[in-house]
Amino acid sequence: MRRLLAISVALLLSLSSENALALHTIEKRASATALSSPGMLFMESTELKVLSENKPDSLRVPASVLKLLTAVVAIENLGTETRFTTSVFSMANKDELLIRGSRDPFLTTSRAIADKYGHKYLPYLISKGNPDNLKKIKIFYEGLYPKDLYNLSVAMKNRKIKAKLIEVSSAQADEIGRDELASLTSAPISKMIEHLTLWSDNLVADRLADAAARKVGNPTTGKGLTATYKEVLNNLGIATEGLKIRDGSGLSKSNQVSARMIVDTLMLIRKDEKFKSIYDGLPIAGETGTLVKRFEKAPEAKGKVRAKTGWVNNSVTLAGYVKSGDKEYAFAILADGITPSLKNRNRARAAMDKLLETIIKGDH
Repeated sequence: MRRLLAISVALLLSLSSENALALHTIEKRASATALSSPGMLFMESTELKVLSENKPDSLRVPASVLKLLTAVVAIENLGTETRFTTSVFSMANKDELLIRGSRDPFLTTSRAIADKYGHKYLPYLISKGNPDNLKKIKIFYEGLYPKDLYNLSVAMKNRKIKAKLIEVSSAQADEIGRDELASLTSAPISKMIEHLTLWSDNLVADRLADAAARKVGNPTTGKGLTATYKEVLNNLGIATEGLKIRDGSGLSKSNQVSARMIVDTLMLIRKDEKFKSIYDGLPIAGETGTLVKRFEKAPEAKGKVRAKTGWVNNSVTLAGYVKSGDKEYAFAILADGITPSLKNRNRARAAMDKLLETIIKGDH
């Protein structure tokens, strides 16, 4: 009996020692010089236990990890099934046509982008509105983004068509438009979100953020975006003290977000089916999207991490989910103290990959 008790105690001590060693290794990885004391939080999804943290409430530059918040705000304000329509109408004169849009985030003048990602191809409508391929036309328009207009003018020049672009109001469009000749209807918001998280599309992210702000009557300025994000996140139970939003993509170095805000958002995404498209679109370590070439030196993490990448100037970030045995951890690593060079950014990425691999291998 004493011998059995001794063996049991020895096993418990051994397991305790192994667990302590695993946690020590995690903390060692988390405090790597390459990460420069990041804002960081790892939280177990079911029991809400913190595995590791470092200044989780400090405000950091999130880079493209911000797109996780953008996706939630877009879904909450716009819905998952919302689609955008762009149409072409005939006018009184043969050399005139009218484009009526709804600011489609997935509109493009690039055939390659349309074919690869499912964006709608704006020049198709011009062809339908100018069937005779006249070399001098007037295009009246409403509801198009400035970038689309610029790209459209370039596309017309490439086709050797001299096109004059004239903006009109909705009321004016009602007066001058005659027969609808063709229309394009976008993919739903849910598909845009999957694309956004998988490929980190900055243009789509900014457009969705603007659309979400406009939907509730806020301006698309930094102040308006911040108010929009705060209102949505606060209503969902996520604290946003200090949150600053200057764009939807994360390109601005003036964005300010904490690791805790990101992790709280990740926990919400896993609980609410409405946000499933965000999770479904997240790149998988070593397999898809922006993580396809990551984790080469942390092979045991391949296939076990779903995460959004990010970098801008001196900020390298990663946030998502990592599995260790039967447990899943939501995490955010916001390393915004990196000396801005490719070498240092790659070191930070490698340190993050090894940290995640250590968590996967451990028994927590």
